[in-house]
Amino acid sequence: MRGILVDDFVRVYAEPSNQTLSLTSLKKGDEVELGKVTRKKKEVWVEITLDSGQAGFISGDTKIFVIKKVQFFSDNIEAHEEPSQESAVLKTYPKKTIVKAVGYESDEGKGWVKIIDAEGITGYVKGEAKIRVYQEASKANGKKQMFTGGMFAVLAAAFYFFTLNNGENAGNMSILIVAVFAFGLMQVVQGYLEYNKAKKKENEPNQR
Repeated sequence: MRGILVDDFVRVYAEPSNQTLSLTSLKKGDEVELGKVTRKKKEVWVEITLDSGQAGFISGDTKIFVIKKVQFFSDNIEAHEEPSQESAVLKTYPKKTIVKAVGYESDEGKGWVKIIDAEGITGYVKGEAKIRVYQEASKANGKKQMFTGGMFAVLAAAFYFFTLNNGENAGNMSILIVAVFAFGLMQVVQGYLEYNKAKKKENEPNQR
């Protein structure tokens, strides 16, 4: 998981303590690989790895923006040159465009998300724009969805057979049983599609 520093100045230490050697210092906008979080003497430290490969620790109080892929869920979303409505519009994006969110800025009380698109264009999108975190397809998540959906479907079926012995309650519970079974089946289908999508993507390099 990668993150971008929000604080103006951050020291990187060799160990999770500000009494140890300071390896280097970082500034706002620097990008690092985030590692495990360590608690020592009531202080929280985050392990990081620099692009050079050097590892160190920064204080848990450090403000970090976690880099993530996001997807637009409305048409004509404008990316501005600066985090301001008055700044020039660099590009307008259609619905379902996937970009990388790399920061957050505030201007006159309004939030702006800093983004980088597939072409390398960096701009700012209004914070109230319809954006959500993009979930990469993965075989593990696909399996998880199929397992969860299967469990719901099996439980619904088991409960249905159980209510057959209680005729007076079967009618009242039938709608709920059908809803749970349908939800489970939907999860199985979504998981199967995601699993196949991830598997196909995984095999693409081998097909070239």
